[in-house]
Amino acid sequence: MDETGYEAEKEAIRKAILDYYHEGHVQHDPELYKQVLHPDWKFFMFDQNRELKIIDRDQYCAWYDPQDVDPEIEWETEFYSIDVTEDVGAAKIRLENQKVWYIDYFNMLKLDGKWWIVNKISYGVHKNE
Repeated sequence: MDETGYEAEKEAIRKAILDYYHEGHVQHDPELYKQVLHPDWKFFMFDQNRELKIIDRDQYCAWYDPQDVDPEIEWETEFYSIDVTEDVGAAKIRLENQKVWYIDYFNMLKLDGKWWIVNKISYGVHKNE
């Protein structure tokens, strides 16, 4: 892949994350997540007791309902890195609002011309706790 193709793929990953993952948080909408989280997606995280939890896409999406959106919450996404090797990619982002701060690591695959997050590892902090 030449430099132009590499940058185009990085931008496609950035757009997919912003349009569907970031906006999924903003709108509290599981339908947006389903546009970027692969059906076999897994989320690896530690709970409050530092025990490993593995969450599938359906369980994750069940946490969100657009009727529960808080218009006072302002989400911000910052990209620390995006790396691409042909149809395989990885991204590290910071996702934050007034209540929480997360660092998310995404592994991604480009399938049928579309970038999907296939798994996520995350570190999060609840602010003011």
